[in-house]
Amino acid sequence: MVQLVSPLDFSRFGSFTTMTTKSSLSSMLFRSATVVVLLGGATVIAIWLTMTSPIPSTSERPEELRRVEVVEVVPRELGRTWNGYGLAEAMNSADIPAEVPSIVIDVPESVRTGRRVVAGELIAVLDAEDFQRQYEIAERTLSELSTNLEQLDIDETNARRLVELGEQDLAIVLDELTRIQKARDDGAANPREVDLVRQRLVQSETSLTSIRERLQAVPIRRRLLENQQASQKDAREIAARNVERCRVVSPITGVLEAVEVEPGERVVPGQRIARVVDLTRINVELRLPSSARPSVFEGNEVRISARGAQSRTWNGTINRISPVDDPLSRTMTAFVELDQGIAFVSADSVDFLAPGTFVVTTVLARDLEKRIIVPQGAVKQNRIWFVLDDNVVRSVDALIAFPIESEEGRSRSLALDNALPAGARVLLDASRTPSVGSVINPDVIDLVSAEEPSS
Repeated sequence: MVQLVSPLDFSRFGSFTTMTTKSSLSSMLFRSATVVVLLGGATVIAIWLTMTSPIPSTSERPEELRRVEVVEVVPRELGRTWNGYGLAEAMNSADIPAEVPSIVIDVPESVRTGRRVVAGELIAVLDAEDFQRQYEIAERTLSELSTNLEQLDIDETNARRLVELGEQDLAIVLDELTRIQKARDDGAANPREVDLVRQRLVQSETSLTSIRERLQAVPIRRRLLENQQASQKDAREIAARNVERCRVVSPITGVLEAVEVEPGERVVPGQRIARVVDLTRINVELRLPSSARPSVFEGNEVRISARGAQSRTWNGTINRISPVDDPLSRTMTAFVELDQGIAFVSADSVDFLAPGTFVVTTVLARDLEKRIIVPQGAVKQNRIWFVLDDNVVRSVDALIAFPIESEEGRSRSLALDNALPAGARVLLDASRTPSVGSVINPDVIDLVSAEEPSS
């Protein structure tokens, strides 16, 4: 049930509220005073502890500068190098073909790929029986023609004698005809006798004409026989050469690159039997950028490198330059003749340049200029960093002239056209360079050791 407060009790309710408000205010004042006292005590204690705490000893240490590897660079006379590529070819090689149609009857045991042969050494033996018979036939025909020529000489001698006799007989008949005609005119001979003498004259002239014809035919017959004799001599010579061609020999001294026949195989003229390569002289047709033409001349030194399990290098000179550039590849062609020496013995040596080897070439140009050389790692984003005697880091644009490749074909150094101050030392590792303006502790190292590949 809800009790209703009578209007007569309002005065008592007001005095109760006043008492409650005074009690709350006293409580708040007490609490605030307590907090202030606690904070003040804590502050006093903190100040006392601070004032009574021992002071630690201090030591001053100098700032340690960053140690950075640098290389000293000195401008030196250096010509631009042009890198190119080429293919090695033997200057002297020979494909040994079959010159006659025949059958291979023998290939020497020593004729094997990779073996060394000398000029004139036997490579294969072909069947020469048919050509030997052709030679014998030509020889017999020549003997017959010689006999015919001897008989022709005899016939010519006899024909000349018969002509002489016929001329004498004709002269006698003419004299007799003159006498008989004079006798007829004198009435001492009748016409019948004159006709008989004239008949003898006709017979004598006919016989003399026949003999002269035989004599005149002798030179023609001799020319025919001589032509036949010459033809048979050619046939005999061809047969003899074919007999010789059945012995296939090496035309040059070198190493057998290939042997392509076996005993019992039939060969035809032009078919390759073997190939011999002379390794003493090698021609390298190298390709260079067309922009290298103004600085590449005959006589320029060339370093030839063959990459592989073991790097090998040869030195040569340019002795020919093509006058025409290739518009597609934008390259020029130069030729290097490499003399590998006369002491080469076999293809087992690792010091010779084998034909067909793809090589990398470096042409040393003659236009020498003063340039500085820095390791490739010293350049980053076409800038280099260096220090002077004050060891303050500075940076300038890197004017790269050309890269310098090592013998392994890797670009280890760069030739620059920059003109750095005297005594400048270039920071070796551009990827970890301090900021420009900072002071470093430079560690100077040798440029040669800097260019060696890191392990």
